Amino acid sequence: MKAIVLPLMMLMAAPAVNADVEVVTIVDHITRGNSNVINQPDKMLLRLVPVEVAPEDDREKEEVNRPVNGRMAGYRVQVFSDTNVRTAKNEARSKQRVISSRFPAYQTYVMYNSPYWRLRVGDFRTQRDANAAAEELRKAFPAYSKEIRVVRDRVNVQD
Repeated sequence: MKAIVLPLMMLMAAPAVNADVEVVTIVDHITRGNSNVINQPDKMLLRLVPVEVAPEDDREKEEVNRPVNGRMAGYRVQVFSDTNVRTAKNEARSKQRVISSRFPAYQTYVMYNSPYWRLRVGDFRTQRDANAAAEELRKAFPAYSKEIRVVRDRVNVQD
């Protein structure tokens, strides 16, 4: 019994002992005093300085003259998508060979994104261009027409 009573008495006395301690919140700490000092790296300070913007006419000329290379948001035509472990990869590659031989101007991409094997065609900046290519593919390959659709993707762009 003494083993239970002694810890209980200590717990009851504990709040009385801690009542004298001042509780400081982070807001109280920050707002104390007349000034706050913030230390930050010089590189961060440079990012916070406003940048002077050139007139709009100059910016448009820069964008037109600047070559665009790399990857950007665009569209591709998806010709095939399947999850069958045994046949999907081979079917995607065989359709890739057929499409590449018929349309050498369009780049073809066989990709695996678990659990799908997909065949996508082309690198189009606009949906209109991708839709036109999809119609060409439907006319050339009527057997694939049910699966042909335009999808958003990261495309390779070179000027």
